[in-house]
Amino acid sequence: MLVPRRREWTIRILATLAGLITLALSVWVFIGFDWTKAEFGTDDGYQFVEWYEWLPELGITVRLGIDGISAPMVLLTGLVIFTGAIISWNIADRNKEYYALLLVLVSGVFGVFIALDLFFLFFFYEIAVLPMYLLIAVWGSTRKEYAAMKLTIYLVAGSILVWVGMLAVFVESGAETFNLAALAQYEYPRTFQLIFLPMFFIGFGVLAGMWPFHTWSPDGHVAAPTAVSMLHAGVLMKLGAYGILRVGFGLLPEGTAFWAPFFIILGTINVVYGALSAMSQRDLKFVIGYSSVSHMGYVLLGVATLNQVGLTGAAVQMFTHGTITGLLFVLVGLTYDKT
Repeated sequence: MLVPRRREWTIRILATLAGLITLALSVWVFIGFDWTKAEFGTDDGYQFVEWYEWLPELGITVRLGIDGISAPMVLLTGLVIFTGAIISWNIADRNKEYYALLLVLVSGVFGVFIALDLFFLFFFYEIAVLPMYLLIAVWGSTRKEYAAMKLTIYLVAGSILVWVGMLAVFVESGAETFNLAALAQYEYPRTFQLIFLPMFFIGFGVLAGMWPFHTWSPDGHVAAPTAVSMLHAGVLMKLGAYGILRVGFGLLPEGTAFWAPFFIILGTINVVYGALSAMSQRDLKFVIGYSSVSHMGYVLLGVATLNQVGLTGAAVQMFTHGTITGLLFVLVGLTYDKT
Protein backbone atom coordinates (compact mmCIF):
# COMPACT_ATOMS: atom_id res chain seq x y z
CA MET A 1 0.00 0.00 0.00
CA LEU A 2 3.00 2.33 0.39
CA VAL A 3 3.97 2.08 -3.29
CA PRO A 4 2.74 5.03 -5.41
CA ARG A 5 -0.14 4.10 -7.71
CA ARG A 6 1.73 5.27 -10.82
CA ARG A 7 4.44 2.61 -10.35
CA GLU A 8 2.34 -0.18 -11.84
CA TRP A 9 5.23 -2.52 -12.68
CA THR A 10 6.61 -2.24 -9.17
CA ILE A 11 3.18 -3.14 -7.78
CA ARG A 12 2.92 -6.17 -10.07
CA ILE A 13 6.40 -7.39 -9.17
CA LEU A 14 5.84 -6.95 -5.42
CA ALA A 15 2.49 -8.77 -5.56
CA THR A 16 4.00 -11.62 -7.57
CA LEU A 17 6.93 -11.80 -5.15
CA ALA A 18 4.46 -12.01 -2.26
CA GLY A 19 2.73 -14.87 -4.07
CA LEU A 20 6.06 -16.62 -4.62
CA ILE A 21 7.03 -16.29 -0.95
CA THR A 22 3.61 -17.60 0.03
CA LEU A 23 4.00 -20.58 -2.29
CA ALA A 24 7.49 -21.32 -0.93
CA LEU A 25 6.23 -21.28 2.66
CA SER A 26 3.26 -23.47 1.71
CA VAL A 27 5.56 -26.03 0.10
CA TRP A 28 7.88 -25.93 3.12
CA VAL A 29 4.98 -26.57 5.51
CA PHE A 30 3.58 -29.37 3.33
CA ILE A 31 6.95 -31.12 3.03
CA GLY A 32 7.68 -30.68 6.73
CA PHE A 33 4.32 -32.11 7.80
CA ASP A 34 4.66 -35.49 9.54
CA TRP A 35 1.98 -37.61 7.88
CA THR A 36 2.48 -40.49 10.32
CA LYS A 37 0.92 -38.28 13.01
CA ALA A 38 -1.87 -36.84 10.87
CA GLU A 39 -5.01 -37.15 13.00
CA PHE A 40 -8.10 -35.09 12.28
CA GLY A 41 -9.60 -32.85 14.95
CA THR A 42 -7.35 -33.78 17.89
CA ASP A 43 -4.60 -31.85 19.64
CA ASP A 44 -2.17 -34.66 18.82
CA GLY A 45 -2.90 -34.29 15.11
CA TYR A 46 -2.03 -30.59 14.87
CA GLN A 47 1.47 -29.57 13.84
CA PHE A 48 3.29 -26.22 13.49
CA VAL A 49 1.12 -24.97 16.35
CA GLU A 50 1.48 -21.35 17.46
CA TRP A 51 -0.70 -19.61 20.00
CA TYR A 52 -0.97 -16.70 22.39
CA GLU A 53 -3.70 -15.20 24.55
CA TRP A 54 -5.56 -12.29 22.99
CA LEU A 55 -8.82 -11.76 24.90
CA PRO A 56 -8.71 -14.43 27.63
CA GLU A 57 -11.70 -12.96 29.46
CA LEU A 58 -13.79 -13.80 26.36
CA GLY A 59 -12.10 -17.14 25.73
CA ILE A 60 -10.51 -15.89 22.48
CA THR A 61 -7.02 -17.17 21.74
CA VAL A 62 -4.92 -16.79 18.61
CA ARG A 63 -4.20 -20.47 17.98
CA LEU A 64 -2.89 -21.64 14.63
CA GLY A 65 -1.79 -25.01 13.25
CA ILE A 66 -2.44 -27.57 10.54
CA ASP A 67 -3.47 -31.22 10.35
CA GLY A 68 -3.91 -33.81 7.62
CA ILE A 69 -6.93 -32.04 6.10
CA SER A 70 -5.62 -28.48 6.13
CA ALA A 71 -2.05 -29.23 4.93
CA PRO A 72 -3.07 -29.94 1.30
CA MET A 73 -5.38 -26.91 1.35
CA VAL A 74 -2.51 -24.66 2.43
CA LEU A 75 -0.40 -25.95 -0.47
CA LEU A 76 -3.30 -25.50 -2.89
CA THR A 77 -3.81 -21.90 -1.79
CA GLY A 78 -0.13 -21.13 -2.29
CA LEU A 79 -0.22 -22.54 -5.82
CA VAL A 80 -3.36 -20.64 -6.79
CA ILE A 81 -2.32 -17.23 -5.43
CA PHE A 82 1.10 -17.36 -7.12
CA THR A 83 -0.48 -18.27 -10.46
CA GLY A 84 -3.23 -15.70 -9.94
CA ALA A 85 -0.73 -12.92 -9.26
CA ILE A 86 1.03 -13.65 -12.57
CA ILE A 87 -2.22 -13.91 -14.54
CA SER A 88 -3.33 -10.54 -13.13
CA TRP A 89 -0.47 -8.63 -14.77
CA ASN A 90 -2.92 -7.54 -17.48
CA ILE A 91 -4.99 -5.63 -14.90
CA ALA A 92 -4.27 -1.98 -15.71
CA ASP A 93 -7.08 -0.14 -13.94
CA ARG A 94 -6.28 0.58 -10.27
CA ASN A 95 -4.02 -2.44 -10.01
CA LYS A 96 -2.72 -1.30 -6.62
CA GLU A 97 -6.16 -1.68 -5.01
CA TYR A 98 -6.78 -4.87 -6.98
CA TYR A 99 -3.66 -6.62 -5.71
CA ALA A 100 -4.25 -5.34 -2.17
CA LEU A 101 -7.74 -6.88 -2.10
CA LEU A 102 -6.46 -10.07 -3.71
CA LEU A 103 -3.81 -10.51 -1.01
CA VAL A 104 -6.32 -9.69 1.75
CA LEU A 105 -8.62 -12.38 0.35
CA VAL A 106 -5.81 -14.94 0.30
CA SER A 107 -4.80 -14.00 3.85
CA GLY A 108 -8.33 -14.84 4.94
CA VAL A 109 -8.21 -18.18 3.12
CA PHE A 110 -4.95 -19.15 4.80
CA GLY A 111 -6.39 -18.03 8.13
CA VAL A 112 -9.40 -20.33 7.83
CA PHE A 113 -7.24 -23.34 6.99
CA ILE A 114 -4.85 -22.84 9.91
CA ALA A 115 -7.19 -21.43 12.60
CA LEU A 116 -7.69 -23.73 15.59
CA ASP A 117 -9.96 -21.25 17.35
CA LEU A 118 -13.62 -21.02 16.30
CA PHE A 119 -13.75 -17.23 16.69
CA PHE A 120 -10.76 -16.66 14.45
CA LEU A 121 -11.92 -19.27 11.95
CA PHE A 122 -15.09 -17.22 11.46
CA PHE A 123 -13.10 -13.96 11.46
CA PHE A 124 -10.79 -15.16 8.68
CA TYR A 125 -13.77 -16.67 6.86
CA GLU A 126 -15.32 -13.22 6.57
CA ILE A 127 -12.01 -11.66 5.51
CA ALA A 128 -11.86 -14.19 2.67
CA VAL A 129 -15.44 -13.61 1.54
CA LEU A 130 -15.99 -9.84 1.71
CA PRO A 131 -13.27 -8.68 -0.78
CA MET A 132 -15.01 -10.73 -3.48
CA TYR A 133 -17.69 -8.06 -3.82
CA LEU A 134 -15.23 -5.31 -4.80
CA LEU A 135 -13.04 -7.60 -6.90
CA ILE A 136 -16.03 -8.54 -9.05
CA ALA A 137 -17.97 -5.25 -8.95
CA VAL A 138 -14.95 -3.09 -9.88
CA TRP A 139 -12.77 -5.35 -12.05
CA GLY A 140 -15.37 -7.77 -13.37
CA SER A 141 -16.98 -7.94 -16.80
CA THR A 142 -20.36 -9.43 -17.73
CA ARG A 143 -23.14 -8.23 -15.37
CA LYS A 144 -20.53 -7.58 -12.73
CA GLU A 145 -22.71 -5.48 -10.38
CA TYR A 146 -25.49 -8.09 -10.42
CA ALA A 147 -23.07 -10.98 -9.87
CA ALA A 148 -21.23 -9.17 -7.06
CA MET A 149 -24.42 -8.25 -5.21
CA LYS A 150 -25.91 -11.72 -5.62
CA LEU A 151 -22.71 -13.32 -4.34
CA THR A 152 -22.62 -10.99 -1.34
CA ILE A 153 -26.25 -11.58 -0.37
CA TYR A 154 -25.90 -15.36 -0.53
CA LEU A 155 -22.61 -15.51 1.35
CA VAL A 156 -23.64 -13.02 4.04
CA ALA A 157 -26.84 -15.00 4.62
CA GLY A 158 -24.75 -18.14 5.02
CA SER A 159 -22.37 -16.33 7.36
CA ILE A 160 -25.28 -15.31 9.60
CA LEU A 161 -26.26 -18.97 10.01
CA VAL A 162 -22.67 -19.89 10.86
CA TRP A 163 -22.44 -17.02 13.35
CA VAL A 164 -25.65 -18.09 15.12
CA GLY A 165 -24.45 -21.70 15.27
CA MET A 166 -21.05 -20.64 16.58
CA LEU A 167 -22.54 -18.60 19.42
CA ALA A 168 -24.96 -21.42 20.26
CA VAL A 169 -22.10 -23.93 20.52
CA PHE A 170 -20.08 -21.59 22.73
CA VAL A 171 -22.99 -20.89 25.09
CA GLU A 172 -24.23 -24.49 25.23
CA SER A 173 -20.79 -25.93 25.97
CA GLY A 174 -20.26 -23.58 28.90
CA ALA A 175 -16.60 -23.50 27.93
CA GLU A 176 -14.49 -20.44 28.48
CA THR A 177 -12.66 -20.89 25.21
CA PHE A 178 -13.32 -21.02 21.47
CA ASN A 179 -10.63 -23.70 21.07
CA LEU A 180 -12.06 -26.16 18.55
CA ALA A 181 -10.43 -29.20 20.17
CA ALA A 182 -11.84 -28.21 23.58
CA LEU A 183 -15.32 -27.53 22.18
CA ALA A 184 -15.28 -30.94 20.49
CA GLN A 185 -14.85 -32.67 23.88
CA TYR A 186 -18.25 -31.47 25.10
CA GLU A 187 -21.22 -33.82 24.55
CA TYR A 188 -23.94 -31.57 23.17
CA PRO A 189 -27.58 -32.65 23.69
CA ARG A 190 -29.08 -34.60 20.81
CA THR A 191 -31.83 -32.04 20.18
CA PHE A 192 -29.27 -29.24 20.11
CA GLN A 193 -27.20 -31.12 17.52
CA LEU A 194 -30.21 -31.89 15.33
CA ILE A 195 -31.14 -28.20 15.25
CA PHE A 196 -27.77 -26.52 14.80
CA LEU A 197 -25.93 -29.01 12.58
CA PRO A 198 -28.11 -28.02 9.56
CA MET A 199 -27.27 -24.37 10.30
CA PHE A 200 -23.56 -25.07 9.94
CA PHE A 201 -24.13 -27.29 6.91
CA ILE A 202 -26.26 -24.76 5.04
CA GLY A 203 -24.22 -21.76 6.18
CA PHE A 204 -20.93 -23.22 4.98
CA GLY A 205 -22.62 -25.12 2.15
CA VAL A 206 -23.61 -21.87 0.45
CA LEU A 207 -19.93 -21.10 -0.13
CA ALA A 208 -19.33 -24.69 -1.24
CA GLY A 209 -21.88 -24.23 -4.06
CA MET A 210 -24.40 -26.62 -2.50
CA TRP A 211 -27.70 -27.02 -4.34
CA PRO A 212 -30.11 -25.16 -4.17
CA PHE A 213 -27.94 -22.27 -2.89
CA HIS A 214 -25.44 -22.52 -5.75
CA THR A 215 -26.71 -20.00 -8.32
CA TRP A 216 -24.40 -17.20 -7.16
CA SER A 217 -21.36 -19.29 -8.06
CA PRO A 218 -21.62 -19.62 -11.88
CA ASP A 219 -22.63 -15.94 -12.17
CA GLY A 220 -19.64 -14.98 -10.06
CA HIS A 221 -17.30 -17.09 -12.21
CA VAL A 222 -18.44 -15.41 -15.42
CA ALA A 223 -18.24 -11.85 -14.07
CA ALA A 224 -14.97 -12.14 -12.12
CA PRO A 225 -11.46 -11.45 -13.47
CA THR A 226 -9.51 -14.61 -14.30
CA ALA A 227 -7.42 -14.64 -11.11
CA VAL A 228 -10.50 -14.08 -8.95
CA SER A 229 -12.30 -16.93 -10.74
CA MET A 230 -9.28 -19.12 -9.99
CA LEU A 231 -9.44 -18.24 -6.30
CA HIS A 232 -13.22 -18.55 -6.27
CA ALA A 233 -13.31 -22.08 -7.68
CA GLY A 234 -9.85 -23.15 -6.59
CA VAL A 235 -9.93 -22.33 -2.89
CA LEU A 236 -12.97 -20.28 -1.80
CA MET A 237 -15.45 -23.06 -2.49
CA LYS A 238 -13.19 -25.36 -0.49
CA LEU A 239 -13.65 -23.10 2.54
CA GLY A 240 -17.30 -24.11 2.62
CA ALA A 241 -16.57 -27.84 2.57
CA TYR A 242 -13.73 -27.37 5.04
CA GLY A 243 -16.01 -25.44 7.41
CA ILE A 244 -18.63 -28.19 7.28
CA LEU A 245 -16.03 -30.80 8.10
CA ARG A 246 -14.05 -28.85 10.69
CA VAL A 247 -16.88 -27.14 12.56
CA GLY A 248 -20.17 -28.88 11.83
CA PHE A 249 -19.09 -32.51 11.72
CA GLY A 250 -16.19 -32.00 14.13
CA LEU A 251 -18.33 -30.55 16.93
CA LEU A 252 -21.74 -32.18 16.39
CA PRO A 253 -21.17 -35.85 15.47
CA GLU A 254 -24.58 -37.14 16.58
CA GLY A 255 -26.39 -34.54 14.51
CA THR A 256 -24.11 -35.40 11.61
CA ALA A 257 -25.02 -39.09 11.80
CA PHE A 258 -28.74 -38.22 11.83
CA TRP A 259 -28.61 -35.83 8.88
CA ALA A 260 -26.01 -37.75 6.82
CA PRO A 261 -28.56 -39.48 4.52
CA PHE A 262 -30.08 -36.10 3.68
CA PHE A 263 -26.63 -34.66 2.99
CA ILE A 264 -25.87 -37.59 0.67
CA ILE A 265 -29.04 -36.80 -1.29
CA LEU A 266 -28.00 -33.15 -1.61
CA GLY A 267 -24.52 -34.17 -2.72
CA THR A 268 -25.97 -36.49 -5.36
CA ILE A 269 -28.19 -33.71 -6.68
CA ASN A 270 -25.13 -31.46 -6.84
CA VAL A 271 -23.24 -34.02 -8.93
CA VAL A 272 -26.04 -34.72 -11.41
CA TYR A 273 -27.54 -31.22 -11.67
CA GLY A 274 -24.15 -29.51 -11.99
CA ALA A 275 -23.02 -31.91 -14.73
CA LEU A 276 -26.24 -31.58 -16.74
CA SER A 277 -26.20 -27.79 -16.40
CA ALA A 278 -22.55 -27.63 -17.51
CA MET A 279 -23.34 -29.60 -20.67
CA SER A 280 -26.07 -27.13 -21.65
CA GLN A 281 -23.87 -24.00 -21.46
CA ARG A 282 -22.22 -22.16 -24.34
CA ASP A 283 -20.00 -19.85 -22.29
CA LEU A 284 -16.82 -21.62 -21.20
CA LYS A 285 -16.82 -19.88 -17.81
CA PHE A 286 -20.37 -21.10 -17.18
CA VAL A 287 -19.27 -24.62 -18.14
CA ILE A 288 -16.47 -24.52 -15.57
CA GLY A 289 -18.74 -22.86 -13.00
CA TYR A 290 -21.41 -25.55 -13.18
CA SER A 291 -18.83 -28.33 -13.38
CA SER A 292 -17.41 -26.95 -10.13
CA VAL A 293 -20.84 -27.31 -8.55
CA SER A 294 -20.87 -30.93 -9.73
CA HIS A 295 -17.36 -31.61 -8.43
CA MET A 296 -18.15 -30.11 -5.04
CA GLY A 297 -21.02 -32.58 -4.86
CA TYR A 298 -18.43 -35.37 -4.77
CA VAL A 299 -16.73 -33.59 -1.88
CA LEU A 300 -20.02 -33.40 0.03
CA LEU A 301 -20.64 -37.08 -0.67
CA GLY A 302 -17.21 -38.02 0.62
CA VAL A 303 -17.64 -35.99 3.78
CA ALA A 304 -21.14 -37.39 4.40
CA THR A 305 -19.91 -41.00 4.36
CA LEU A 306 -18.45 -40.36 7.84
CA ASN A 307 -15.56 -42.77 7.37
CA GLN A 308 -11.83 -42.41 6.77
CA VAL A 309 -11.97 -43.47 3.13
CA GLY A 310 -14.67 -40.92 2.35
CA LEU A 311 -12.86 -38.10 4.16
CA THR A 312 -9.61 -38.93 2.38
CA GLY A 313 -11.42 -38.96 -0.96
CA ALA A 314 -13.04 -35.61 -0.18
CA ALA A 315 -9.65 -34.08 0.67
CA VAL A 316 -8.09 -35.44 -2.53
CA GLN A 317 -11.04 -34.19 -4.59
CA MET A 318 -10.75 -30.70 -3.08
CA PHE A 319 -7.07 -30.51 -3.96
CA THR A 320 -7.37 -31.92 -7.48
CA HIS A 321 -10.45 -29.85 -8.29
CA GLY A 322 -8.69 -26.71 -7.09
CA THR A 323 -5.65 -27.28 -9.30
CA ILE A 324 -7.54 -28.44 -12.39
CA THR A 325 -10.18 -25.71 -12.20
CA GLY A 326 -7.56 -23.05 -11.62
CA LEU A 327 -5.69 -24.14 -14.76
CA LEU A 328 -8.93 -24.23 -16.75
CA PHE A 329 -9.70 -20.65 -15.79
CA VAL A 330 -6.18 -19.62 -16.83
CA LEU A 331 -6.76 -21.14 -20.28
CA VAL A 332 -10.21 -19.61 -20.61
CA GLY A 333 -8.94 -16.21 -19.46
CA LEU A 334 -6.12 -16.26 -21.99
CA THR A 335 -8.59 -17.28 -24.70
CA TYR A 336 -10.93 -14.41 -23.79
CA ASP A 337 -8.04 -11.93 -23.87
CA LYS A 338 -7.04 -13.05 -27.37
CA THR A 339 -10.56 -12.83 -28.84
